[in-house]
Amino acid sequence: MWTRPRQSTAARWHRTSTTGSTCSACCEARAMRKPWQPQQPRNWWLRNPAYRRYMLREATALPLLLYTLLLLAGIVQFSRGEAAFATWLSWLQTPAGLLLQGIALAAALLHAVTWVALVPKILVIDSDRLRIDPRHVLRAHQLGALAGNLGLIVATLWLLWPTGGA
Repeated sequence: MWTRPRQSTAARWHRTSTTGSTCSACCEARAMRKPWQPQQPRNWWLRNPAYRRYMLREATALPLLLYTLLLLAGIVQFSRGEAAFATWLSWLQTPAGLLLQGIALAAALLHAVTWVALVPKILVIDSDRLRIDPRHVLRAHQLGALAGNLGLIVATLWLLWPTGGA
């Protein structure tokens, strides 16, 4: 037979007035409390080499953002006409343009290499029936990246290869 549980003897969080309503001051103060946030120094990531590598990997997004904006500027210049696009292409060959492209290439390569290296740590395949060694997961992703890049190179060369003729 079911019996009603006894009322808790723990202290109540808020007081009630003689009319039975709750104390608004107590409830408002509790609702306004901020959760504790430990103070973190600005250079927290400099103390641990793993954190430095993490921040470097995350910082690769900035040069890639600039390079994306550069390519979008090229699309805008292309829409403005042949002279504007030729000016944009000539800017790409200046030392500043080449430096930006080199930094973007280095950032993209670093991001890709570190991302593929993280895959075996993120994708853990371990069940009752199947266990795949993390080295095999890493090799599969490396081979997939290599095959995808080679496919892009072959497709680009096939599209741009001169077909002969006069």
